[in-house]
Amino acid sequence: MASMDTGDGPSRSGRGAGQWQNNRGSGYNSYNNSNAYNNNRGRGSNRGGYNSAGNRGGYNNNYSQSGYNTSGYSNQGYGPGAGGRQAWGGRGRGRGRGRAAGRGPLQYPDPEDIKFLKVMKGHTKKVAAITINPEAQQIYTGSADKTLRIWHMETGQCIQTIDAGGEVDSMLLSGKMLLVGLHCSPEEGMVRAWHIEQGTDLVLPGRHRGAVLCLAQAAQYLFSGGQDTTIKIWSFDAATQAFQPLIEFTHANGGHDSAVQCLTVEQHYLYSADWHGNIKVWSMQHGQCMQTLPHAHGPSSQPTYAGLVMGLLPYQGYLLSCALDGSVKIWAPMETPQPNSVLETIPNYSHPPSSENGQKEEYGGILAMCGTSDSKQSAVVLTSHSQENIIRMHGLPDFEDRGQLSAIKDARALAALPGGMIAVGDAAGTVKTWQWR
Repeated sequence: MASMDTGDGPSRSGRGAGQWQNNRGSGYNSYNNSNAYNNNRGRGSNRGGYNSAGNRGGYNNNYSQSGYNTSGYSNQGYGPGAGGRQAWGGRGRGRGRGRAAGRGPLQYPDPEDIKFLKVMKGHTKKVAAITINPEAQQIYTGSADKTLRIWHMETGQCIQTIDAGGEVDSMLLSGKMLLVGLHCSPEEGMVRAWHIEQGTDLVLPGRHRGAVLCLAQAAQYLFSGGQDTTIKIWSFDAATQAFQPLIEFTHANGGHDSAVQCLTVEQHYLYSADWHGNIKVWSMQHGQCMQTLPHAHGPSSQPTYAGLVMGLLPYQGYLLSCALDGSVKIWAPMETPQPNSVLETIPNYSHPPSSENGQKEEYGGILAMCGTSDSKQSAVVLTSHSQENIIRMHGLPDFEDRGQLSAIKDARALAALPGGMIAVGDAAGTVKTWQWR
């Protein structure tokens, strides 16, 4: 199979100098719609920060990440230090202890280091994708109501409403271009690209059957994952400003056998996950599947939708995954790389952990996950849980309880800027924003 030449690994999408620009650096890069990666996959002390693949939510044909994951933003030298292998977990959870889903909404005051900003209403159905553009001071949201909305970050006012041409499933921001995965019918899905400043758009050639659940980018390559179980790859030609179909991963050539819910890219690898709880690692160099973690979430004997993986998040050489079973799992890189193995096959840590008597706190199924850093540049992971009205926040790598963001139920889309804004879209179409103090 053809290889994808990304040089010495994918870099962050450029900003302000044309789309698909390579803009290398160290530290942290936040992407708000399942489309993030860094260049620090190396073992030992050369591990950089993490990338946010948040903005995933919804299931049964409803997707939120993304998560877009995707307004690129670089923050140098953040986080809890990078050296050696991380010691995961171990911190008391204090306030915000979980309880079984379905027992009614949880209410907590916002953490002292976060202030609430705005409520933005306009969408009539669930917000499926969200991303923040700090340069333009804008927030972009996509909804199942078949519209895109552009909001002013400071005032919270809706600047523009765009007819998306279908129900929005995913979103990715790169430079001046907003890429949107959507479906017009149960059998027709597509990726549309809007040039933000010019106001023009185009439909990428080669369509999915059904929803386009996730998007990711590496250098000039665009990846999409669909309800039809395929991963499609396009190459962007800067001269013609056009996308050309390149490769398609299907079950026949090592791909997934159920809907592809999330994608993220880090260094030489593309990570993907599906509705049966499987995680796959793809070689960017050789264009083939290198490793499968079968039933990474949910029961191992028989796949169920409890194991549906809703988010993937690279962090300092590790991979975080979350699912409808309510857990976040940490997958460590192989100490000694093998020809067809990149990650350890047993998770390094699972949250929430079991207690000494074997009991485990029960969280609702995770609908979305997003990574960011606080005003002190400490890494924080945000998760939204079904049948709860909170966003849980935990510090990394110890999963210290950082409190909750309340009064938003079944958030399907998350986005965040390091040390800056947090934006959340819910199942009712409401968008809310917070700010680190």
